[in-house]
Amino acid sequence: MFGMSDPAQTLHQLERYVADGRMEMSEVMASQFTEMYLGQKKRSTDQQIMLVKGLRILTDVLLARNKAARAAASVKLLHRERKKLTKMLRSEAPHLLEKMSPACEDFRRGGNIFGALGKKRSAVKSFAKCEKLAPGHVANALDACTALPLHKSTIGRLINTVKNAGPVISVSGNFELQPEGRPVAEVASIVLVLQKAAAEGILEAQSTELANSLQHDVGRIQRGEAATNARLQAALDSLETNHDYYEY
Repeated sequence: MFGMSDPAQTLHQLERYVADGRMEMSEVMASQFTEMYLGQKKRSTDQQIMLVKGLRILTDVLLARNKAARAAASVKLLHRERKKLTKMLRSEAPHLLEKMSPACEDFRRGGNIFGALGKKRSAVKSFAKCEKLAPGHVANALDACTALPLHKSTIGRLINTVKNAGPVISVSGNFELQPEGRPVAEVASIVLVLQKAAAEGILEAQSTELANSLQHDVGRIQRGEAATNARLQAALDSLETNHDYYEY
């Protein structure tokens, strides 16, 4: 069985398979890996960590392979086992708590899965839980708009989070929003959602204005009229200013 001899190496191999798009093999390996640990009634902290990581990979792979029903069962297990791991770490290794993957991302996963299943109430609840745990999570707000039918509430949340996300930045030719401490969100995807909302008459004026503003910011970066990363540039300028001050 996969992972019996070296679980850490198996996880690394799983991540490589996923990155290479070998989803069928990834599903087989992740399923056997997690079943091995779930079959153990008593698990050490290290084993529980491996289980949670394995469930996270399995959940993502199942959703990518359009197996939303199985992914839903997997994400429920993930929530349960992550809670167990949190309890174990608080008791045995509290210094490791800050190294855990944010729980908000597991709820975001759940939102996308339940959205794919057409379970609107469960999806809304999952996305809302993610936002509660990580306010200003643009990628979560964007996912809620794409996984569910467009609605005034989800578009309104997207608009608010985008406005507070900071400047548009360019990374390797991709234009993104990157709120501090949160995952990035692609500007092009945000613009498409806002344009679709405007076309459907959902917060039309606000959606149109924000979409145009984002496109304007992208254009300024492309023309060299704005820094590719305004936040980083401001920090560098601040360091240079301080350096000049102490030289005198």
